[in-house]
Amino acid sequence: MEQPTHRDFLIHLNQGNFQAAVDLANELKLDKDLIYKTQWTKRKEERGPQLQLADIELLKLVTDDVWVAGQCLDVCLDEPDAQKELLTLGHSRIYTLTEPILKQLETTTQLSAKERTFLRTHLYFLQYSDRLQTFTKIWPSLSHANSFANEFAQFRDCNLIAQAIEFARSENNVALDAIFMHHGQTVLPYRLFILSQIPETVDPSRFDLPHVTHDHEDKWLEESWRTHQDIVEQDWVQRMIELDVQEQIDYLSRLKAGIEATEYPSSAHVIADWYLERARAADKIGLCSTALEICRYAQVMGITEIESITVDYEWLCKYVYASTSVTNDDEENYVDLEKFRELSSYDVLEGLLRNTNASTILDDMTRLALPWIEVSKRKIKEDDEEEEKGEILLYRWLLAPTIVNNHLDWLCSIFEMSKPTIPVEDRIIKDDLDLSRLILAIVYSSGELMDYLIRLFECLPIFEQVDDDEPLVEMAQIFPKADSPFNLFLELQSIGSYGLTRMMDTLQNHLGSAEVLARYHASVPLRWFLEDQSLEAQRHLCIRMASRASGGVESGGVQFDRDDDWRELLDDMLRLCDHGQGIFGKLDSTEIIEIFFSTLLRCGRFRLAKELILGSRRIIDVTKAERLVIDAEREFFDNATSGNKHSGSMKQAWECLSILPPTTEIKKEMALIEATHTLISEYKTQDRPGMILMPIQIRQSKNRLELISKLIHTKQDIYLRHEKVLELVQQLGLVDVLAKVKTLSLLASAALVEEDYLESYKLCQLAVDAARSKPAANSKSYNDEVNQTAWQICLSLGKVDAFNDTSRRLDVLSMAMTLSPVENIRDVLAIWRKLDQQKPSQIALAQLGTIHHENPEAKKGWQGLLQNATKQWNLTDLLTRGGEQESSETHNKRKRDIIRDAVGGWLFQ
Repeated sequence: MEQPTHRDFLIHLNQGNFQAAVDLANELKLDKDLIYKTQWTKRKEERGPQLQLADIELLKLVTDDVWVAGQCLDVCLDEPDAQKELLTLGHSRIYTLTEPILKQLETTTQLSAKERTFLRTHLYFLQYSDRLQTFTKIWPSLSHANSFANEFAQFRDCNLIAQAIEFARSENNVALDAIFMHHGQTVLPYRLFILSQIPETVDPSRFDLPHVTHDHEDKWLEESWRTHQDIVEQDWVQRMIELDVQEQIDYLSRLKAGIEATEYPSSAHVIADWYLERARAADKIGLCSTALEICRYAQVMGITEIESITVDYEWLCKYVYASTSVTNDDEENYVDLEKFRELSSYDVLEGLLRNTNASTILDDMTRLALPWIEVSKRKIKEDDEEEEKGEILLYRWLLAPTIVNNHLDWLCSIFEMSKPTIPVEDRIIKDDLDLSRLILAIVYSSGELMDYLIRLFECLPIFEQVDDDEPLVEMAQIFPKADSPFNLFLELQSIGSYGLTRMMDTLQNHLGSAEVLARYHASVPLRWFLEDQSLEAQRHLCIRMASRASGGVESGGVQFDRDDDWRELLDDMLRLCDHGQGIFGKLDSTEIIEIFFSTLLRCGRFRLAKELILGSRRIIDVTKAERLVIDAEREFFDNATSGNKHSGSMKQAWECLSILPPTTEIKKEMALIEATHTLISEYKTQDRPGMILMPIQIRQSKNRLELISKLIHTKQDIYLRHEKVLELVQQLGLVDVLAKVKTLSLLASAALVEEDYLESYKLCQLAVDAARSKPAANSKSYNDEVNQTAWQICLSLGKVDAFNDTSRRLDVLSMAMTLSPVENIRDVLAIWRKLDQQKPSQIALAQLGTIHHENPEAKKGWQGLLQNATKQWNLTDLLTRGGEQESSETHNKRKRDIIRDAVGGWLFQ
């Protein structure tokens, strides 16, 4: 059998047959270190940080101490126990090499480069072992973004000061505490700077911070991983073995240049300044609550003499959170301690109560406002006269216009907690005189909320002892001098208990009157009673009281269902007059009764109104009542949307007139209602196509005959009922002859347009009869207008050729000539001549007197005309020199249009 050789050994080694290589090495008596080194190297390449304790046992088989120490420094493992075993192995191996060198240092300081390297390696193993224990403690607090091996590889060689700063910034209190505890000698001189890197948002109690006893800082708890310091850790040895690496020197220089060291341990003053600086830093970025927590924590940690600053931060937090709106977080308006100290005491109070409400006002007063006032008393500026008295701050807030005008409910709650019946220590307003002045200033400056004013009045104190010698001053004298509730309060400062008592008595009277007005929804501010109101102002308020009392005219007085309610209203109105001493003192009782009665009518209470006029307990004269009744009726009439007198406002207008005996004026109003009912409800008279007349248009019409014209346009056959139309004209108030003649003329024209010539002829007869029966006493212009209206319609009918009843045409022309003026006779005679050419036998002058006329009076008029014509005119000359004959009508022109041209269109203007 062939003997193994060195070549076989190398083959097994290269092929990784390590056990065979070991066996062969034993047989050949070769050094096995090469085998173990090669096997370790291969495992390190394959497993890397995953090497286990069993793998370290392989490394222990290597006898080359320098090589083993190098491997222990070079490798970082994921398993903490394996890493510790690796460092222990490396330290034991390097110690065998450094022990002789360390003994040599007792006699000489001259070391070779190799010796310095061994000593540095010895130091590294000591430091790495300590940091491994620290890192094992820190590891659970890290994010584990990297493996244990990678993280430890960075941590073991890092600068602990820089690492501590990083842990502070990342809020890792576990890691930071571990470094301070186990490496305090290195980092504690820089503790304050390191701790200042903790974000201001962090709760200070999460970290170990400096603690003070009396006037010095307490030492930090330090626990070194080794009880004794190794000789290589001594400064003189480290100076001998340190590497002169310029890059590392520059880094350390830059690091220390930006870090401020602090004496350890320091004085209490230094530590206090550090805490306050931390608080200010938090406050500057808007974290006043964190600043307060820092100050409080500093006190827990033994810092004294910062009580005032802590109190300031407490009030700053209350101010910020009380005054900040939920919807407004404007950083520009943020208040820090510096700005807070610049605010006036009143501005702070206003901010503390900015977001209060009705449910929290009392709590905010006792929790915020009153304590702040006590603080302000200790901070009063000597040159600030306004804050001479601490409570004046609260009074200014209570009397602010926004509070007085908008938040009387808050004030009621505050003053109800200030009643004299409450123990002084529990009251918000403790001074009775100030309480009286405040309430007086508020009630006379506020609005019309009666319930709140009564609640405030009930909080007023009663002064048992008053100074009768005090000059009497009325509120009416003081009020004009003050332009705000607070200034009114200041004006009242000179008024003592006697004057205040008198003012409170006056206030009671004013409240009594105001309560009556409020009962009838006619409230006025109490300051109204302090002013000299004019007669017109009192009348206006009296009318408002009466009209609003029942719920308003528009609602028909629905609020008062019983007559007794109305009687009580009248009693209260007269009581407010109080024989000239009340708020209606400038009004006569008669006028007050008239205002009441007018309202009663406008609310439609006609039965009660009739009883008060005609009954046994009448309160108003019939003559005055008539005027008020007509005024009320006209208001109903004008507001009516329908002309139907059997419903709505028009019915109320009729019923209103019906409560009195029918006088002349009342009959006129009733007639107008009848006419309105006829025009609108019966005939649906239109103002313009598609729009029916409104009642108010009828009353306001300046020429009511236009209404008849509109009726004729709306209802074309209305001329057949001339009696109804004439009655309607009289109901419209047109009773003179001219109105009658114009109405008949309108109807005759309408009949003429409808080609009803016979009806038009009859209406012309009636018009002429009416014109001739006019009173002689009328003026000439009036008579001329009557005559003109009558003869023109007669002429219009006489000109119509389509009217083939020649006898009646001659008759109607004769009627025209009886009334026409001399200058218009020629126009009438022109028609005569035209008829003469057509039927000369019927118009011979000798036969004119024998023409049959249905109206004997018209015939007499015609015969009179002939007689007068013989005396005054040359009739033949008139006939021969008549106006030029009219041109013949176009044959194809419609008959209706010809008639319309003859009428002249004046009916339709």
